[in-house]
Amino acid sequence: MVVNKRDGLERQVVFVIDDHPIVSFGLVELVKDAAPHARIRQFSTLKEAARHALREFPALIISDFYLRDVQPETFIGLFETLFPGIPVLITSNDDKVMVQLKRHQLERFIAFSKFTPFLKLIDLIRMGLALANIDLLEIPKQSRGLTHKQVEVLELIGAGHSNKEIAALLCISIETVKGHVKDILERLSAKNRMEASFIYRHTQMQQSRKAEPSLHNI
Repeated sequence: MVVNKRDGLERQVVFVIDDHPIVSFGLVELVKDAAPHARIRQFSTLKEAARHALREFPALIISDFYLRDVQPETFIGLFETLFPGIPVLITSNDDKVMVQLKRHQLERFIAFSKFTPFLKLIDLIRMGLALANIDLLEIPKQSRGLTHKQVEVLELIGAGHSNKEIAALLCISIETVKGHVKDILERLSAKNRMEASFIYRHTQMQQSRKAEPSLHNI
């Protein structure tokens, strides 16, 4: 079955193909953080993804190399046939993968290990999204730092707590929480709570990277 690309269609669709639920969920969350407006579709087999692509073609694919319905030696050929020209991030980089990539010499296929350090993994996801022309969440520079209490509020927001729950946990009024949230959004130039939480996490990770550079390779 050959999937035809729909010309002129605005696409912000990412396919995640992996039959390991925990890995699939983790990849989806990384994409959500980097590109909140992307539409993410999850599949456990290539066949499922190919069928769905007849209705909604992807701009980017993130896939395990060892899928249940794909022989390793046919992986590149199948993706070339079904999804021509689409960037593919492969979450495996063992010898079988690298031999195939070297043989085909296709720059749109990027392979990395599932054990890639977290900060590097975020960079790779963002690179794939950029190659696919999917809108990335911009990370503005902080004009002013956050107070200790605002950091506490923001961390609780990131954990999914409501204003009422945050007030109870920090023993402050809901109005005080609302005031902190408003100031946090202004200081981080964020549009909403979710974006503020991501900007803060990204900034913290960037600072950690500068302080402790990783010696790991992809």
